Amino acid sequence: MPRLSPRRDRFAPRQRLRRLTHLVTAGAALGAVLLAPGPAAASGTTFTDAFHNLGPATKADWMKDLAGSTWLAALSLPGTHDTLSIHGEAMTETQENFGDSANTLTAQLERGIRAIDLRVRVTENRYFTVHHGKVYQKANFDDVLTKAQDFLGKHRNETLVMRLKAECSRGGESVGIGDCENDPKTVDSAKIESIFKDYVSRYPNLFYRPSVDGKTGVPRLSQVRGKIVLGSFDHVDGQYGINSFNSHQEDHWKPSNIPEKFDLVKANLEQAVRDGSGEMYVTYTSASTVPDLSPAMFAGGYGWHNNQPAVAGVNVRLMQYLNNGGGNGHLGIVMMDFPGWALVENIIARNQGNAVTDGHQAIWLVNADKTYVDTKYGRCMVRGPEFDSSKTGGLVTQRTCQPKAPGSHQWGVEKPPYDGKGYYQIKSSNGSCLTAPYNNGTPPSAGTQLFWWGCETRWFSGSQLWNVIPTPVEVNGERRTAYKFINNWTGQCLSVDPSTASTSGGKVTQDTCPK
Repeated sequence: MPRLSPRRDRFAPRQRLRRLTHLVTAGAALGAVLLAPGPAAASGTTFTDAFHNLGPATKADWMKDLAGSTWLAALSLPGTHDTLSIHGEAMTETQENFGDSANTLTAQLERGIRAIDLRVRVTENRYFTVHHGKVYQKANFDDVLTKAQDFLGKHRNETLVMRLKAECSRGGESVGIGDCENDPKTVDSAKIESIFKDYVSRYPNLFYRPSVDGKTGVPRLSQVRGKIVLGSFDHVDGQYGINSFNSHQEDHWKPSNIPEKFDLVKANLEQAVRDGSGEMYVTYTSASTVPDLSPAMFAGGYGWHNNQPAVAGVNVRLMQYLNNGGGNGHLGIVMMDFPGWALVENIIARNQGNAVTDGHQAIWLVNADKTYVDTKYGRCMVRGPEFDSSKTGGLVTQRTCQPKAPGSHQWGVEKPPYDGKGYYQIKSSNGSCLTAPYNNGTPPSAGTQLFWWGCETRWFSGSQLWNVIPTPVEVNGERRTAYKFINNWTGQCLSVDPSTASTSGGKVTQDTCPK
């Protein structure tokens, strides 16, 4: 191979790349360099974006990119209050109607809802029907579980949190206007719990078992993918669900007005953002003071003028609050009446800090022993064979990582001795730099093998300068920060060559960067 000379020409970046703002010094662990998540993007502008309009069915798999190591309590989950309450007119209706027999549930799940609130009545002393007060919602618990099982079977990376309530009065309890009674009226807590356990046994593997066998701690997402997590089972004597599910809850359902309710909602969301305890937060945005203000009026507003409410409802206020950067962090579960697509998107967007990228040959872990390991094949980048006896340069290759890393396997990121304009040199342990070949002044194509070469010390040398982009990944169930290294001159990423990935001494190249 002919001897190559270091490239000394000055080239402007092909495109303006995002810069790593932290200083990475020689010998420092690059794994400690992180970028804080930015604010979530705004979603929605109008009243109809926030109210009674879940939009198209495009959010069935939004949890697939979240790290399985994420605790359930660290997520922001959009939910619906009285999930299947679509009958009974203004007094009891709380959700957009997509059909009976839990078809409304399927529609909600396909549109991003991941927390549900179900109220059940014992019927014929042996099964549950779904109610809101005395109003039957034309669905039974089998409908709910069948639809949930079908959805989770098709979307195995998702999970569903269920709040369950025995809605009706039990034997001996007083019955108010609008309240329901079980069938028979003498049904007690033991019978309700027995019926529920029968459902659990008839749908094996659907529920996260610790949550239905008693009280349990907060699980990780990896433990509950493809399952229903019982958050709580209210109005029964037994103890079920997640320990802290009802510990940090906003559920003032009868405030005096909309501003009062929204202030309560906002306060609980802001507490969720601040709280690092790892406990669950649940915020109900719903309210009703029927006959004065219905659930729809609290959610959407009232006093219409030019197709807009003169008094904005909780949903619109919440959308504007989130769009303006409020609640920029973990929100917990947000249970809503008549949510709009923009609210769902805004809540989902708060999970961006838990998102991870799949392993890729152009995404690298940087370890404490200074080894660079690609996240797809697990190969170590190596200072490979010299071009000739002068030992002034050579090929960059990859090999199986060693228990004790030799010097040829060790690299470090340093600021260049000249103004690198925010870019970095990647240096081998012998002081040479990771270099894109000069190629007679033409940027080499994707797939070109990289060199190690003497570092330029005076001039801006784009072939030896790299942009460093932190990229969250999940490795063996552990969330870690990996990196993309983008060459300043070529705009290509440091990569393992897939065709030689299983070969000791296989090529380390530059290639198209992953998104």
